[in-house]
Amino acid sequence: MQARKKLLIATTNKGKVREIERLLERLPVEILHLDSDALPQMPEAPEDQDTFEGNAVQKAKHYGDLSGLATVAEDAGLTIPSLDGWPGVLSSRVAENDEDRVKLALSKLEGTAGDEREAAFVSVAAFYEPGTGITMTFPGFCQGYIADKPKGHNGFGYDPVFYHPGYGKTLAELTTEEKNEVSHRGQSFRLLVNFLKGYFSE
Repeated sequence: MQARKKLLIATTNKGKVREIERLLERLPVEILHLDSDALPQMPEAPEDQDTFEGNAVQKAKHYGDLSGLATVAEDAGLTIPSLDGWPGVLSSRVAENDEDRVKLALSKLEGTAGDEREAAFVSVAAFYEPGTGITMTFPGFCQGYIADKPKGHNGFGYDPVFYHPGYGKTLAELTTEEKNEVSHRGQSFRLLVNFLKGYFSE
């Protein structure tokens, strides 16, 4: 019996792991992530690019070359046009934890309303195969608004204050299945899955 191919998901973020594994669960592949016991400890990848795509590719190549495995990495973040795109690629680094990041975003938008609170989540999933050098990227976008206060507990990052007009709720109020239907990550990973179906059937 032929061993299943392995795919490394280059993240230690448990929220991302949970969402990504759900999106990839039907692929005929063994999914590993950076905390998997089967993998050695690897130095953390740099994230010094000025675009989500640049960071995603940088991480995929870093961990792909170190592990020798086909690797998927993702970079994602929140952009708020009225704040000149802040926090952008720095979304996870503007404060020490999710609660403080949410508080900072709300403080920057204090006194604003309507279009000034428009926001978008952006995701870029990158696939890299070290043996062939194949590199592909898959973008996703989710449009919404920053709510006045956090609501919901089924999410991470800025989900509790990201209001989705279609559902009339924040992303943190949605089930994982509902979120994957509309989220930036769901969109980018559906494109990735369509690509991987061909890759893993070869």
